[in-house]
Amino acid sequence: MDKAFCTIDEQEWTAEAFYALPTAEIQSKRRSLLCTECSGDAWFRRSSYGNDAPHFCAHHQENCSLGTSYEAVGEGSNDKALPVSDTDSGLVIDFDLTQSYDIDVKLAEQTSEATPIGQRFTGEKSNDGGSVKYPAHFTLKRLLYKLVQSKGQCYLEKKIGFKGQDFSDLPENGAELFVEFANVKPWMDGARRIFWGFISDVGQTNDGKIWLNAGNIKSGLSVCIQQDIASAFREQFKVVNSLDELDGCHALIIGKCLYATTGKPILWCGDLSYVVLRRYKSDQELQHQLLK
Repeated sequence: MDKAFCTIDEQEWTAEAFYALPTAEIQSKRRSLLCTECSGDAWFRRSSYGNDAPHFCAHHQENCSLGTSYEAVGEGSNDKALPVSDTDSGLVIDFDLTQSYDIDVKLAEQTSEATPIGQRFTGEKSNDGGSVKYPAHFTLKRLLYKLVQSKGQCYLEKKIGFKGQDFSDLPENGAELFVEFANVKPWMDGARRIFWGFISDVGQTNDGKIWLNAGNIKSGLSVCIQQDIASAFREQFKVVNSLDELDGCHALIIGKCLYATTGKPILWCGDLSYVVLRRYKSDQELQHQLLK
Protein backbone atom coordinates (compact mmCIF):
# COMPACT_ATOMS: atom_id res chain seq x y z
CA MET A 1 0.00 0.00 0.00
CA ASP A 2 1.61 3.25 -1.15
CA LYS A 3 -0.51 5.75 0.84
CA ALA A 4 -1.87 6.13 4.38
CA PHE A 5 -3.75 8.81 6.32
CA CYS A 6 -2.23 10.23 9.52
CA THR A 7 -4.70 11.37 12.19
CA ILE A 8 -2.14 13.65 13.88
CA ASP A 9 -1.66 16.11 11.01
CA GLU A 10 -4.73 14.92 9.06
CA GLN A 11 -2.60 14.44 5.98
CA GLU A 12 -2.40 11.69 3.38
CA TRP A 13 1.19 10.47 3.07
CA THR A 14 2.95 8.48 0.39
CA ALA A 15 5.34 5.86 1.78
CA GLU A 16 8.30 7.58 0.12
CA ALA A 17 7.47 10.98 1.65
CA PHE A 18 6.79 9.40 5.05
CA TYR A 19 10.15 7.60 4.99
CA ALA A 20 11.89 10.94 4.34
CA LEU A 21 10.56 12.44 7.60
CA PRO A 22 12.86 12.83 10.62
CA THR A 23 13.10 9.66 12.70
CA ALA A 24 11.31 11.15 15.72
CA GLU A 25 8.42 12.32 13.54
CA ILE A 26 8.09 8.88 11.92
CA GLN A 27 8.02 7.29 15.37
CA SER A 28 5.19 9.55 16.48
CA LYS A 29 3.07 9.51 13.35
CA ARG A 30 3.38 5.80 12.65
CA ARG A 31 1.13 5.17 15.66
CA SER A 32 -1.72 7.13 14.06
CA LEU A 33 -2.05 5.71 10.55
CA LEU A 34 -5.21 4.57 8.79
CA CYS A 35 -6.09 3.12 5.40
CA THR A 36 -7.05 6.00 3.10
CA GLU A 37 -10.20 4.22 1.98
CA CYS A 38 -11.64 2.11 4.83
CA SER A 39 -9.88 3.70 7.86
CA GLY A 40 -8.55 0.33 8.99
CA ASP A 41 -5.56 0.34 11.37
CA ALA A 42 -2.37 0.81 9.33
CA TRP A 43 1.34 0.56 9.98
CA PHE A 44 4.56 1.55 8.24
CA ARG A 45 7.33 -0.78 7.10
CA ARG A 46 10.69 0.30 5.74
CA SER A 47 10.92 -3.04 3.95
CA SER A 48 9.70 -6.62 4.23
CA TYR A 49 9.74 -9.94 2.39
CA GLY A 50 9.03 -9.39 -1.29
CA ASN A 51 9.04 -5.58 -0.98
CA ASP A 52 12.33 -3.81 -0.36
CA ALA A 53 10.78 -0.34 -0.74
CA PRO A 54 9.11 1.55 2.14
CA HIS A 55 5.36 0.86 2.23
CA PHE A 56 2.24 0.85 4.39
CA CYS A 57 0.17 -2.15 5.48
CA ALA A 58 -3.31 -2.17 6.99
CA HIS A 59 -5.97 -4.39 8.50
CA HIS A 60 -8.59 -3.46 5.91
CA GLN A 61 -12.33 -3.47 6.43
CA GLU A 62 -14.37 -5.94 4.40
CA ASN A 63 -14.70 -5.04 0.70
CA CYS A 64 -11.99 -2.35 0.84
CA SER A 65 -10.58 -2.01 -2.69
CA LEU A 66 -7.08 -1.58 -1.25
CA GLY A 67 -7.38 -4.80 0.75
CA THR A 68 -4.48 -7.24 0.89
CA SER A 69 -4.72 -10.83 2.05
CA TYR A 70 -2.90 -11.37 5.36
CA GLU A 71 -2.23 -14.69 7.05
CA ALA A 72 -1.32 -15.14 10.69
CA VAL A 73 2.18 -16.40 11.44
CA GLY A 74 1.98 -19.52 13.58
CA GLU A 75 -1.81 -19.87 13.48
CA GLY A 76 -4.18 -20.29 10.57
CA SER A 77 -7.42 -18.38 10.34
CA ASN A 78 -9.65 -21.45 10.16
CA ASP A 79 -12.50 -21.05 12.64
CA LYS A 80 -14.33 -24.36 12.40
CA ALA A 81 -15.81 -24.98 15.86
CA LEU A 82 -15.90 -28.37 17.48
CA PRO A 83 -19.54 -29.49 17.49
CA VAL A 84 -19.84 -30.21 21.22
CA SER A 85 -18.33 -26.88 22.25
CA ASP A 86 -21.00 -24.51 23.52
CA THR A 87 -20.06 -20.98 24.58
CA ASP A 88 -23.62 -20.50 25.85
CA SER A 89 -22.51 -22.78 28.69
CA GLY A 90 -19.64 -20.42 29.43
CA LEU A 91 -16.04 -19.97 28.37
CA VAL A 92 -13.03 -21.31 30.26
CA ILE A 93 -9.58 -19.80 29.65
CA ASP A 94 -7.38 -22.82 30.18
CA PHE A 95 -3.73 -22.31 31.14
CA ASP A 96 -3.19 -26.08 31.20
CA LEU A 97 -3.55 -26.24 27.42
CA THR A 98 -0.36 -26.11 25.39
CA GLN A 99 0.16 -22.89 23.45
CA SER A 100 2.27 -23.52 20.36
CA TYR A 101 4.14 -20.66 18.68
CA ASP A 102 5.73 -22.71 15.90
CA ILE A 103 5.90 -20.78 12.64
CA ASP A 104 3.57 -22.54 10.21
CA VAL A 105 2.90 -20.18 7.34
CA LYS A 106 0.31 -21.03 4.70
CA LEU A 107 -1.10 -19.10 1.76
CA ALA A 108 -4.70 -17.93 1.74
CA GLU A 109 -5.70 -20.40 -0.97
CA GLN A 110 -4.21 -23.35 0.93
CA THR A 111 -7.18 -23.85 3.22
CA SER A 112 -7.50 -26.65 5.73
CA GLU A 113 -10.38 -28.26 7.56
CA ALA A 114 -8.22 -29.20 10.53
CA THR A 115 -9.60 -28.56 14.00
CA PRO A 116 -7.98 -25.44 15.51
CA ILE A 117 -5.39 -25.99 18.22
CA GLY A 118 -6.47 -24.55 21.54
CA GLN A 119 -9.72 -26.26 22.48
CA ARG A 120 -10.56 -29.18 24.69
CA PHE A 121 -13.46 -30.07 26.93
CA THR A 122 -13.98 -30.40 30.63
CA GLY A 123 -16.04 -32.98 32.46
CA GLU A 124 -18.41 -30.23 33.58
CA LYS A 125 -21.67 -30.34 31.66
CA SER A 126 -25.22 -29.08 31.58
CA ASN A 127 -28.31 -30.90 30.34
CA ASP A 128 -30.62 -29.19 27.91
CA GLY A 129 -33.40 -31.31 26.45
CA GLY A 130 -31.30 -34.43 26.82
CA SER A 131 -28.27 -32.97 25.03
CA VAL A 132 -24.90 -32.49 26.69
CA LYS A 133 -23.19 -29.11 26.47
CA TYR A 134 -19.63 -28.38 27.49
CA PRO A 135 -18.07 -24.99 28.21
CA ALA A 136 -15.57 -24.10 25.50
CA HIS A 137 -11.93 -24.20 26.63
CA PHE A 138 -9.63 -21.70 24.92
CA THR A 139 -5.98 -20.81 25.16
CA LEU A 140 -5.17 -17.10 25.30
CA LYS A 141 -3.94 -17.42 21.73
CA ARG A 142 -7.29 -18.76 20.55
CA LEU A 143 -9.13 -16.12 22.56
CA LEU A 144 -7.18 -13.32 20.86
CA TYR A 145 -8.07 -14.77 17.47
CA LYS A 146 -11.78 -14.71 18.34
CA LEU A 147 -11.60 -11.15 19.68
CA VAL A 148 -9.86 -9.89 16.55
CA GLN A 149 -12.27 -11.69 14.20
CA SER A 150 -15.35 -10.37 16.01
CA LYS A 151 -13.92 -6.88 16.63
CA GLY A 152 -14.35 -7.50 20.35
CA GLN A 153 -18.02 -8.42 20.18
CA CYS A 154 -17.70 -12.12 21.02
CA TYR A 155 -18.44 -13.29 24.56
CA LEU A 156 -19.54 -9.85 25.80
CA GLU A 157 -22.41 -11.37 27.75
CA LYS A 158 -20.74 -14.69 28.55
CA LYS A 159 -19.53 -15.88 31.92
CA ILE A 160 -15.77 -16.36 31.85
CA GLY A 161 -13.82 -18.76 34.03
CA PHE A 162 -10.17 -19.75 34.39
CA LYS A 163 -8.40 -23.07 34.72
CA GLY A 164 -4.81 -23.43 35.87
CA GLN A 165 -4.51 -19.97 37.50
CA ASP A 166 -6.26 -18.00 40.23
CA PHE A 167 -7.79 -14.80 38.87
CA SER A 168 -10.39 -14.17 41.54
CA ASP A 169 -9.92 -10.40 41.18
CA LEU A 170 -11.04 -10.40 37.52
CA PRO A 171 -14.67 -9.80 36.46
CA GLU A 172 -16.60 -12.89 35.35
CA ASN A 173 -18.64 -11.05 32.71
CA GLY A 174 -17.03 -10.69 29.29
CA ALA A 175 -18.26 -7.11 28.81
CA GLU A 176 -16.24 -6.03 31.86
CA LEU A 177 -13.33 -8.43 31.45
CA PHE A 178 -12.20 -7.75 27.86
CA VAL A 179 -10.93 -4.22 27.19
CA GLU A 180 -9.60 -3.13 23.81
CA PHE A 181 -6.52 -0.89 24.01
CA ALA A 182 -8.35 2.04 22.41
CA ASN A 183 -11.03 1.86 25.14
CA VAL A 184 -8.74 2.11 28.17
CA LYS A 185 -9.87 5.00 30.40
CA PRO A 186 -8.26 6.80 33.38
CA TRP A 187 -10.71 5.19 35.80
CA MET A 188 -9.04 1.85 34.97
CA ASP A 189 -5.81 2.97 36.65
CA GLY A 190 -4.81 0.05 38.86
CA ALA A 191 -7.43 -2.32 37.40
CA ARG A 192 -6.52 -5.78 36.15
CA ARG A 193 -8.30 -6.93 33.00
CA ILE A 194 -7.71 -8.85 29.78
CA PHE A 195 -6.50 -6.09 27.46
CA TRP A 196 -6.17 -6.60 23.71
CA GLY A 197 -5.79 -4.68 20.48
CA PHE A 198 -3.71 -3.46 17.57
CA ILE A 199 0.04 -2.77 17.92
CA SER A 200 1.45 -0.23 15.48
CA ASP A 201 5.14 -0.56 16.32
CA VAL A 202 7.55 -2.35 18.64
CA GLY A 203 10.93 -1.22 19.95
CA GLN A 204 13.47 -1.68 22.72
CA THR A 205 14.89 1.03 24.97
CA ASN A 206 18.45 1.25 26.26
CA ASP A 207 17.43 -0.24 29.60
CA GLY A 208 16.44 -3.49 27.84
CA LYS A 209 12.66 -3.10 28.07
CA ILE A 210 10.60 -3.98 24.98
CA TRP A 211 7.69 -1.65 24.23
CA LEU A 212 4.62 -2.63 22.21
CA ASN A 213 2.87 0.59 21.25
CA ALA A 214 -0.86 0.66 20.51
CA GLY A 215 -1.93 2.42 17.33
CA ASN A 216 -4.40 4.84 18.88
CA ILE A 217 -2.35 7.97 19.54
CA LYS A 218 -5.08 9.46 21.76
CA SER A 219 -4.82 6.59 24.24
CA GLY A 220 -1.06 6.41 23.97
CA LEU A 221 -1.15 2.96 25.52
CA SER A 222 1.96 0.77 25.56
CA VAL A 223 2.71 -2.74 26.76
CA CYS A 224 6.07 -2.98 28.53
CA ILE A 225 7.96 -6.29 28.48
CA GLN A 226 10.38 -6.22 31.40
CA GLN A 227 14.08 -6.53 30.59
CA ASP A 228 14.56 -9.83 32.45
CA ILE A 229 12.20 -11.62 30.02
CA ALA A 230 13.07 -9.64 26.87
CA SER A 231 15.26 -12.40 25.39
CA ALA A 232 12.65 -15.05 26.15
CA PHE A 233 10.02 -12.80 24.53
CA ARG A 234 12.05 -12.61 21.32
CA GLU A 235 12.48 -16.38 21.30
CA GLN A 236 8.84 -17.16 22.10
CA PHE A 237 7.50 -14.96 19.33
CA LYS A 238 10.11 -15.97 16.75
CA VAL A 239 11.75 -12.58 16.28
CA VAL A 240 14.59 -13.43 13.90
CA ASN A 241 16.20 -10.11 13.10
CA SER A 242 14.41 -6.95 14.24
CA LEU A 243 11.47 -6.22 16.53
CA ASP A 244 10.02 -4.43 13.49
CA GLU A 245 8.82 -7.90 12.47
CA LEU A 246 6.07 -7.51 15.08
CA ASP A 247 4.73 -4.20 13.73
CA GLY A 248 1.03 -4.49 12.86
CA CYS A 249 0.35 -7.44 15.15
CA HIS A 250 -2.49 -7.85 17.62
CA ALA A 251 -1.67 -8.47 21.27
CA LEU A 252 -3.51 -9.73 24.34
CA ILE A 253 -2.28 -9.42 27.90
CA ILE A 254 -3.71 -10.24 31.30
CA GLY A 255 -2.34 -7.47 33.44
CA LYS A 256 -2.83 -4.35 35.47
CA CYS A 257 -3.14 -0.95 33.82
CA LEU A 258 -1.09 1.73 35.53
CA TYR A 259 -1.02 5.37 34.48
CA ALA A 260 2.37 7.13 34.46
CA THR A 261 2.72 10.67 35.78
CA THR A 262 2.63 11.81 32.15
CA GLY A 263 -0.88 10.40 31.81
CA LYS A 264 0.26 7.52 29.63
CA PRO A 265 -1.42 4.13 30.35
CA ILE A 266 1.06 1.25 30.56
CA LEU A 267 0.48 -2.48 30.84
CA TRP A 268 3.47 -4.07 32.59
CA CYS A 269 4.35 -7.65 31.66
CA GLY A 270 6.74 -9.71 33.76
CA ASP A 271 5.37 -13.17 32.86
CA LEU A 272 5.12 -14.46 29.29
CA SER A 273 2.35 -16.85 30.31
CA TYR A 274 -0.01 -13.86 30.29
CA VAL A 275 0.77 -12.34 26.89
CA VAL A 276 0.12 -13.56 23.34
CA LEU A 277 0.64 -11.99 19.94
CA ARG A 278 -0.98 -12.59 16.58
CA ARG A 279 1.51 -11.73 13.85
CA TYR A 280 0.78 -11.24 10.14
CA LYS A 281 2.47 -11.41 6.78
CA SER A 282 0.89 -10.50 3.47
CA ASP A 283 0.33 -13.16 0.84
CA GLN A 284 3.13 -11.63 -1.27
CA GLU A 285 5.55 -11.88 1.65
CA LEU A 286 4.50 -15.46 2.37
CA GLN A 287 5.11 -16.51 -1.23
CA HIS A 288 8.60 -15.00 -1.11
CA GLN A 289 9.40 -16.81 2.14
CA LEU A 290 8.11 -20.18 0.93
CA LEU A 291 10.23 -19.96 -2.24
CA LYS A 292 13.46 -19.26 -0.34
